[in-house]
Amino acid sequence: MEVEKNTLYDMFLNYSYSDLKKLFKKAKTKEERDFYMTLSNLVLQREQEKVIGKQ
Repeated sequence: MEVEKNTLYDMFLNYSYSDLKKLFKKAKTKEERDFYMTLSNLVLQREQEKVIGKQ
């Protein structure tokens, strides 16, 4: 596998919760909805860690 400049992780970091919610609504299969839901949960966890870290 060739290493690219923009990794999947880098792409993921650019998505907001609302972006992922829109993708979830457009998903055609349960597998695709599960995928976007998992990514949405990761975004929420990341935001929670930021809030907890500021206390």
